[in-house]
Amino acid sequence: MDHNVQIQTVLTGSSLKTLKDYFLNHSEQTFALLILLSAVTVTYLIPYKLVFLNFFFIIILLGAYYLEAHRAVLGGVLTTLLVVIYVYYYPSSFMAANTERDLWLNILAWSSLLILTGAIVGQLIHRLKTEVEQLKKLKQDMQAENAKLEEWVAKLVQ
Repeated sequence: MDHNVQIQTVLTGSSLKTLKDYFLNHSEQTFALLILLSAVTVTYLIPYKLVFLNFFFIIILLGAYYLEAHRAVLGGVLTTLLVVIYVYYYPSSFMAANTERDLWLNILAWSSLLILTGAIVGQLIHRLKTEVEQLKKLKQDMQAENAKLEEWVAKLVQ
């Protein structure tokens, strides 16, 4: 492909749409990749690691919304595992706490909330989707009944 055509493709947005479609069609892989990239970013580029651990809540919430609850919980477990491994090998990089015991208690509280958030939001999304489906079916049933009623009224008027 010619270089000018590639630039034109990028500028028109067709490659962005292709990239977006890929991420939507492979949402589980995208979710795992986002967790891994975030973990690498936080561990290697961010000096205040304890503060940025809360960033993972956003990723888990997105996972709970776009995926199912159990996948969001698994994402929380994966994130916790990655952080615990890093803290085990490099505890000094997280030492905003007074003692190493305080550090581990902070990590435990953080990971528990992360996993719980994924589970709760996932369940809420599941309920919401179920209710929306029920409302769609109810709307279809009402439209069918309305059509029957209109036919009956039209027959009476004639």
